[in-house]
Amino acid sequence: MAVLQALQTAIGAARRNPLVFVIAAAFSLFQVPSVLAQSVHPLVGSVVSLGVSGLMIFVVPFFFGGIIGMANEAIDGRTSFETFVREGKTHYVSILVVYLGLFAINLVLGFVITFAAILGGIFFLGSAGQPSLVPLAILAIIGGIALLGYLLIAFVVQFFGHAVVVDDLEAVDSIKRSAWCVRHNLVAVFGYTVLASVGGAVFGVFGGVFSLLTSPQFSQGESVDTVGPAAGPLPVDLPSVGLAGTAVLVVLLVILTGLFAGLFATFSTAFYRTIRPVDEHTTEDGTEVSG
Repeated sequence: MAVLQALQTAIGAARRNPLVFVIAAAFSLFQVPSVLAQSVHPLVGSVVSLGVSGLMIFVVPFFFGGIIGMANEAIDGRTSFETFVREGKTHYVSILVVYLGLFAINLVLGFVITFAAILGGIFFLGSAGQPSLVPLAILAIIGGIALLGYLLIAFVVQFFGHAVVVDDLEAVDSIKRSAWCVRHNLVAVFGYTVLASVGGAVFGVFGGVFSLLTSPQFSQGESVDTVGPAAGPLPVDLPSVGLAGTAVLVVLLVILTGLFAGLFATFSTAFYRTIRPVDEHTTEDGTEVSG
C-alpha cells in the first residue's frame, strides 16, 4: 500500500537526517510568544497571537519550501541546512502566491460558516426554542456547502507545495498537479489524509492540554487591590502550573512539534513521490500527451 510504504520510507529518511526535526522544532519557536502571552492573560494572548499570525503568513511559505526540499533530499540520502535555505528561497514566491490565495478563500468560507452559525443561533433564541425550520434549514445548507467547499479544496490542493518543490512547478501548475495526483490516486490519497488527520488530532490533544494547563486561573487567597471596604480582594491571574511548569511545557511542546512536523514533512513528501506522474511525456498538470 502506497501510504504504508511512504510512511516506512519517511521514518527511515528522518532517522538518517535528524536535522529535519531540528529545523521543524526551531520553526515552532515562532509560536512561543503566543503561548507565553496566553499564560499571562487571554487578551494579551489574543493580541500577540494576531500579530504572530500576520507574520506567519509570510514566514510559512519559506519554511514550507525549505522543509519539503530537505525531506525530498533526505529520502535519497542526506540533507543539510543549506538545502533548507536554498529551497525556501527558490520556491518562496510560488508557494506564497498559492498560500495567499488559499488563505483568502478559506477566510471567505470561514466567514460564511460563522455567519450562518451566528444567524441560526439568533433565529433559535429569538423564537423561544420554537423556530421556523425553513430559515434554519437554509442557513444549515449554506454553512454545510461552505464547510464542504473548505474540506474539498484542502483535500484537492494539499500537495501543491510538494509539486512546487519536487517538480519545480509554478503556482498555477502546482495546483493542477496536486489535483491530478488526487484524482488519479483517490483511494490512496484518502487513506493518507485519514492517517495524517488522525496524527494531527493526537498532536492537537496535547496542544489542548497544554493550553489548558497554561491558561490563567484565579488564584486562591491572593489579592492586589480592593475596591471599597466591602468589595473584597480582586483575584490575580496566574498560570496554573507556575512559571517553571510553563517553561517545561514549552520545551516539551517544541520538541513534540519538531518530531511531528519533521516526520509529517518527510511522510507527505515520500507519499507525493509515489503518486506523482513519472512519465516523461506529461504536461505540467500531469496529463499524458502523445509523441
